[in-house]
Amino acid sequence: MEAPITQATAHNNTIVGVYEDRIELKSGWQSQNVQSVGLRDVAAISIRGLVNVTLTIETNTGRVYQLNRMALPDARRIKNTFEQQKRRAGLYE
Repeated sequence: MEAPITQATAHNNTIVGVYEDRIELKSGWQSQNVQSVGLRDVAAISIRGLVNVTLTIETNTGRVYQLNRMALPDARRIKNTFEQQKRRAGLYE
């Protein structure tokens, strides 16, 4: 099992992990609900707020994931790592 490049937590024990080829959203008691979104499937990531930040992940299929009550440095780290991975994948394709 590979380790995430970076990860952060949001409200209700939601964990966001950025891997080389995907973003995983783990929620529920003991992270039993895992949703994986490939880097190619993510259309946009945006940050709204300063204190209790909302990180929004939009997919190409129209699905929107909103992660509430994140710390600003964590949300920025997730967004920057995602964009870096997206650029890196674009260079090698």
